[in-house]
Amino acid sequence: MTIKRSGIAAVTAILISAFSSGTIYASTFGVFGFQVDMSANVTETLLPSGTVSFQDSLPLFDTVEPESASLLHISPTGVNASGRSTNISGAFASSLAAADGNGGVGVSQLIFGSPDGSGPQDARQLSAQSLWTQTFTYTGTFPLELTLHLHIPSLQVGLLGVPPRRSDLSTTETAQASAKLVAAVTHPDLTIDGSSLEIGMRESETQVPSGSNLLNLANVDFLGQTGSLGKGPTFNGDDFNPSFTLDSVSLDVNLPVLHTGDILSYVYSLTAEGTTHGFEQGYFAFLGDPFGGNAISDNLTVTMTPSDVPEASTYLLMLSGLVGVLACHRRTQKSRPSSQQ
Repeated sequence: MTIKRSGIAAVTAILISAFSSGTIYASTFGVFGFQVDMSANVTETLLPSGTVSFQDSLPLFDTVEPESASLLHISPTGVNASGRSTNISGAFASSLAAADGNGGVGVSQLIFGSPDGSGPQDARQLSAQSLWTQTFTYTGTFPLELTLHLHIPSLQVGLLGVPPRRSDLSTTETAQASAKLVAAVTHPDLTIDGSSLEIGMRESETQVPSGSNLLNLANVDFLGQTGSLGKGPTFNGDDFNPSFTLDSVSLDVNLPVLHTGDILSYVYSLTAEGTTHGFEQGYFAFLGDPFGGNAISDNLTVTMTPSDVPEASTYLLMLSGLVGVLACHRRTQKSRPSSQQ
């Protein structure tokens, strides 16, 4: 359900119905009644110096549907040879974060010559990130159990131009994509209970002795809890342009029970990045493909369930805290300067 700023009375009626059934369901994205902050971010960096050649960030606060933050950076160096976002010819980094939870990130860069560095170890890196966050204080009377529902569609990492054999040690490329959730409940006594989850992959090159030269292989590493999913990535079978695809997965993350005065804060992010040393070598990494018409949906939703469902006569006591928070939030919104709406 989606809660709009149409009046506290309507919210109260919905909450009464929810508590009567024992569950408060999530809004389209995040915890209903509390607006989401979000941002889209893209960066291009020259390594190993760390020189940033381009950086842009678009943050939005207290968002409501249909607001969204999106950035598309076209690099002056390299091309898009990923086979994704085919309407973009140049190397790029893309990021989309929408108030309804849709979003995605993607990077792709193949460089035929030098990455514009001054040494043989120089590399060019593109990164993109979409981020959502919520923070609120629970002022209700009865404990609440919170479950964060995380949906991660298929993600893909790939390297472009990986010679199966090399005569000597050489620079290597990388590609990485991941979804990460970090949540914390801060109690009135300032103790903190936290939860975190990361699902993703990192692809790189490994060189091992083989006869008179080196065997050059693509290697994929799991990030966070990916290895516990019980399924592995799919290899495309191309040793020269190796890519790995991980099928979509849905997970539930149970948070500590909320009590009166607890502060819940979580950050959910999607990240894609890669590095290349150029000279007909490159990479791509996607978690969704926002500028190719394939955004992620239902990224993160929240279900709130009363730990002990009260009798009907106590509903108003329970609702007073939640409705009070909503009323305070509405007054705060009205008092904000019009330029921030």
